Amino acid sequence: PATNTLRLTARIDRALDDIQRTLPAGMKIQRHLFRQADFIEVAIANVTRALRDGAVLVLLILVAFLMSARTAVISLAALPISLLTAVLAIRATGMTLNTMSLGGLTIALGELVDDAIVDVENVYRRLRENAALPEPTRRPAAQVIFDASHEVRGSIVFATLIVMLSFLPLFALGGVEGRLLAPLGFSYLVAIGASLLVALTLTPALCAYLLPRAAQRQHEDGWLVRRLKRGYLPVLRGALRHPRAVVVSAAGLTLLALATLPLLGRAFLPDFNEGSLTLSAVTLPGTSLAESDRIGRRIEQILRTFPEVAATSRRTGRAELDEHAQEVSASEIDVRLQLGGRARKKDALLAALRERLSLVPGVHITIGQPISHRIDHLLSGTRANVVVKIFGEDLQQLRGSAEAVRGVMARVPGLVDIAVEQQ
Repeated sequence: PATNTLRLTARIDRALDDIQRTLPAGMKIQRHLFRQADFIEVAIANVTRALRDGAVLVLLILVAFLMSARTAVISLAALPISLLTAVLAIRATGMTLNTMSLGGLTIALGELVDDAIVDVENVYRRLRENAALPEPTRRPAAQVIFDASHEVRGSIVFATLIVMLSFLPLFALGGVEGRLLAPLGFSYLVAIGASLLVALTLTPALCAYLLPRAAQRQHEDGWLVRRLKRGYLPVLRGALRHPRAVVVSAAGLTLLALATLPLLGRAFLPDFNEGSLTLSAVTLPGTSLAESDRIGRRIEQILRTFPEVAATSRRTGRAELDEHAQEVSASEIDVRLQLGGRARKKDALLAALRERLSLVPGVHITIGQPISHRIDHLLSGTRANVVVKIFGEDLQQLRGSAEAVRGVMARVPGLVDIAVEQQ
């Protein structure tokens, strides 16, 4: 706890290298079944890719609409500064860059340039209008920039505050949910707040340095904006002539959107793509270690017939004094996947795995992922996402009720790996 996972993993790798040199020929330590460091590096790579793609898209769109590379540079300045501010705030509060805090930064990426774009676009438009005036009536560029920024300042501040307010309920969550989502909300709010501060301070200053001369050379909108306006003006005039039809249409679309709410997902967390699976295989209590080992080997043999499975590792039972004690009738199998290329999609692979593993008699198998599997343990105390617990004094009645509940749940679309836990 409270250590750097990447540094710790590097130290463990060095220790394993030393151990590997002492092992008999042909024996190799498999160290890539599941590594949290790999998951963190993938998350960082995803954020980096999102930052790169977002910056490129913003650059292309700004240049296409404003026909000025300088406006794009000014707007993009909000990205690294806001992200760096969020990282420094995370460090100052003792938090770490983990999957959830990185997730908050990733969510915020698309919004970090919003405030700066609004400010830059208005400043650039006012500078062009000022440059088109006769020489005696032109105002100083600094005054034009100040007034243009002031025009949109209220809109920028309130729009950003509304977005930030929508994330505040995350901090009211308790338990595991609150512990998991608080870093996401914190990093998001700090990044968005930093982008607002940049738009109110740095953006106008950069405009004063970079835009006055550019605006003098371009007195009208770019080609794309002119074409869009020619198509937009007739639509706007028609909407103003028929306001009732517009309001009724908007209300109908709103009701249609509300009607889709029951179809939206209600998962606590989206399904992680961890690149690994954790299989829990439980047979009848009292099964011998030799029999559990035989069943575990059979399951591993089935797993390795799938080309997407790169390697497997199994634990059958755990020590009685272990923090995570298990009987020898229970096994956990870690599976490293190699998806991509011509491999099946993950959902198709899981469906095929469940179909093949259902042929193993006398064992209940639950398929999860390493991190998700541990979150399930924290939330429900068992190996499953959803758990129904029945209490009473009559063991026979409890078993009958449990089977009845299982029968009802088996008819619910989307539920998999349904079983009554052996006591």
